[in-house]
Amino acid sequence: MELVTGEDGKLTEAVVRDRTTGYVFSFNPAAVFVYAGMSRNSDVFKGTVDLDEAGFILTDGAFETSMPGVFAAWDVRAGSTKQLGSALGEGVTAVMMIRQYLQELGDLAARLSV
Repeated sequence: MELVTGEDGKLTEAVVRDRTTGYVFSFNPAAVFVYAGMSRNSDVFKGTVDLDEAGFILTDGAFETSMPGVFAAWDVRAGSTKQLGSALGEGVTAVMMIRQYLQELGDLAARLSV
């Protein structure tokens, strides 16, 4: 975001620069959401699970990381929307996936101990 202008308390223009190409364009936005002051807290996982270039934890569709049995959800996960409602949904889904993982692990342990 290069510039945001407004008139009479309403947004009139936003000027954006593509960080990769340098291309600059403007548009008339209905709203602007600022992503500021939020930081991920994933440094403890460096070298343990796969992270993206920005340090967010990479997960599969079941929120499992590259280390079996380790799950990630919410703002620390790459691809999350950084919105409260989504975070709650991700948390519930991650808990369900953890429960399924532990159930399958228990079933495997029971079969191996026979």
